[in-house]
Amino acid sequence: MSTEQPIRVLATCNLGLGFSYRGLKAGVEREPHLIACDAGSADFGPYFLGTGEVQKSRATLKRDLSLLIQAAREIGVPFITGSAGGAGARPHVDATVDLVREIAHEQSLNFRLATIPADIPPALVRERLAQGRVTSLGQVADLTDGAIASSSAIVGMMGVEPYIKALEMGAEVIVAGRSTDPAIFAGVPLRAGISPGSAWHASKCIDKGYLATTRPQDGSPVLATISNDEFVIEPTRDGAQCTVKSVATVTLHENPDPFRVAQPTGTIDTTNATYHQHDEHCVRVTGSEYAPALEPTIKLEGAALVGYRKILIAGVRDPRLIERFDEYLDAYRAAIARAARSLDINDADYRLQFRTYGKDAVMGSFEPLRDRPSHEVGLIVDIVGRTREIASALASRLGPSGSRLDIVGRMGGGGNFAYPFSPSLIDVGPVYEWSIWHLMGIDEPELVDLFPVEMQDV
Repeated sequence: MSTEQPIRVLATCNLGLGFSYRGLKAGVEREPHLIACDAGSADFGPYFLGTGEVQKSRATLKRDLSLLIQAAREIGVPFITGSAGGAGARPHVDATVDLVREIAHEQSLNFRLATIPADIPPALVRERLAQGRVTSLGQVADLTDGAIASSSAIVGMMGVEPYIKALEMGAEVIVAGRSTDPAIFAGVPLRAGISPGSAWHASKCIDKGYLATTRPQDGSPVLATISNDEFVIEPTRDGAQCTVKSVATVTLHENPDPFRVAQPTGTIDTTNATYHQHDEHCVRVTGSEYAPALEPTIKLEGAALVGYRKILIAGVRDPRLIERFDEYLDAYRAAIARAARSLDINDADYRLQFRTYGKDAVMGSFEPLRDRPSHEVGLIVDIVGRTREIASALASRLGPSGSRLDIVGRMGGGGNFAYPFSPSLIDVGPVYEWSIWHLMGIDEPELVDLFPVEMQDV
């Protein structure tokens, strides 16, 4: 494919969130060279990586996959999704592949399917840690052998190289594990010879689908038309708009640096990029650059089981209590500590947290309006025990201890809590933490070797 011809990539938002069917059909009429969407995020925490559960319902994933795969097969272009199942580990990839095969059977479709797992062997992580090639991200503590050993799953965020290899092997549908978001979209334009600056930045601008438009609620897919020195982003649903602000905002999304977006082999650099309102619906971007890294790196994500959670939800409307709520929570915490001692439960075997909606629940001690009392508050009491038995034992004391706790001396025969549900205790299940959130240096061949492409005919 000549680089003199622009490459068109059609993107929808995160798989399973839905999109405009009319917008998809209109986008297909533009004859894109690729239809793609992201399927995962770390936004939902480590639970899904730790358990292997798929984050979204089977029904909503099947709806989106069915429409996207059928559309791609109709015009004979690849369909790609990455970070499959939400967390992108092997169980999530396998569950997505099962759906793909089911859709193919129901729609009588035939295609070459590439599966790309993203699981990283713990032994390799230990080896790179010993070599000094693992570094922390942000304020995360240094990685330890203990954290590696406690991790029930470890994935690495693949770059574009495994996608390009799968395309070269003839893949028509690609289901990949954990991935950087832009890598899902960048393989086709890069393989066609588009300059890295345009290919990578355009991919970043569409990796959130309809978030690049002014009305995300309309669910419009977006189309990137990518050339060597510029690209154009536009919605495909009638009535939707892309503006300079909406497109530029996607580049800023979830990035600590507003101009530089790190990838395994380099950095998308938008310092000199200029966004132009091409017409009322679309935006043209020029001046994008891609700076190669001195050493390839991949971000590692690992999840470790830390206990089991139960929560209690209650409403509080006693103005005397609300006025002294910090004092009340201190007394409540002390009451649960006494209960733990009576049950021979050590302090290290449980964790108690309060979330008070109506008073500092979102920002905690950083809340600038924390001295403005509400007339009512919603209280979530969160208990995590090292074992299910510990969590259950202490959870049984949460309601009686808090509801009967009197710090004003005249509570009477009532209680502090209004329970919205029966039973008032909710079993949340196992609790995981991010045990690994680090960068690992890799050798260039490992950009592909760590993420082997598995081909099958469907």
